[in-house]
Amino acid sequence: DYLECLKDPRIVIMIFQYSACFGTELAMDAKLATHFRVYFEMGSGSASALAGCFGLMNLFARSLGGILSDVLFAKFAFPG
Repeated sequence: DYLECLKDPRIVIMIFQYSACFGTELAMDAKLATHFRVYFEMGSGSASALAGCFGLMNLFARSLGGILSDVLFAKFAFPG
């Protein structure tokens, strides 16, 4: 099944796009604590905790976005 799906170029493009988006997000989250320490002169612990909140928020927001997407698709589908 997986190999059959990977034969569709639209799926491969979607995989690359998501990988690039998620990879960028991980890189930004990794540097965020340093940004808080340097520019806002925060302590290491506080900066790390605040940066970690952004990562946790992404998990929450991604889940809700997927659920909302499923609900809207069930209601409106893809007309036209």
